[in-house]
Amino acid sequence: MKKNITIVLLLIIGLLMSACGTGSAKYGKGQEMSLDFETNPSTGYDWIFETIDEEKNAFIYLVNQENNFPENNLVGTGGHRIYYFRATTPGKQVLTFTYKRPWEGGEVAYDVVYELVVDKDLNITCTNKKKGKIKSDKELSFFPDPVFS
Repeated sequence: MKKNITIVLLLIIGLLMSACGTGSAKYGKGQEMSLDFETNPSTGYDWIFETIDEEKNAFIYLVNQENNFPENNLVGTGGHRIYYFRATTPGKQVLTFTYKRPWEGGEVAYDVVYELVVDKDLNITCTNKKKGKIKSDKELSFFPDPVFS
């Protein structure tokens, strides 16, 4: 019986730790959280993000957005769009990233939702990463885990 309880506890801990990558997705005050998405704007699709402030006092803001594309300038070549965020007040916040065509009625390819908690020391912890409303054919591992630096 003890062995079964231990196995169940280990499975639960493993699930919690994989909620947003390694489970240690946390950073300290003054550091940035980044998300590195693969993108190919030549297809008409691009990443768009929204924030939802669940407690009306949390605030994680976009510090910078960086485009990283190959220098070969070949038409149709994809690259990466990297978003950098910081926290200013404690609370819970949700970031939703949607890969869609902003024109043409907003046709959506797929999306991903990050649930974040900011503590009183302005440390951000990613508590969950999940697919959004769109039923994507992409595995959840396809979407980036937050990186803290």
